[in-house]
Amino acid sequence: MRSIPGAAMRASFNASNAYLAANSTLGRPLAGGAANLAIDILEPNTVFLDRRNELDLRFGKVLRYGKSRSVVSLDVFNATNINAPTTANQNFGAYLTPISILPARLMKISVQFDF
Repeated sequence: MRSIPGAAMRASFNASNAYLAANSTLGRPLAGGAANLAIDILEPNTVFLDRRNELDLRFGKVLRYGKSRSVVSLDVFNATNINAPTTANQNFGAYLTPISILPARLMKISVQFDF
């Protein structure tokens, strides 16, 4: 069982030279040849993604035959099959749109022989 806090999110707005010329009192293009200016909308560490509660399971059976031993096991990753976002868009236009989510439930069968 893992319980991982969500990542801290930022909200930023990319203001272009054209936007600043039309909507600000700057009266000139940005200095240094910059084409865009990133403006933070939220204070840092105030908005977070959802907490991820992951459950991984393993079922196994030890089989003995003479001096040899084998283990047959079934591993289940993300058993609850949650789809919590791991990263999300931080730009103003598509804010909090998931970019990647937790991988889907996965099962693995394995056999180990010891002789």
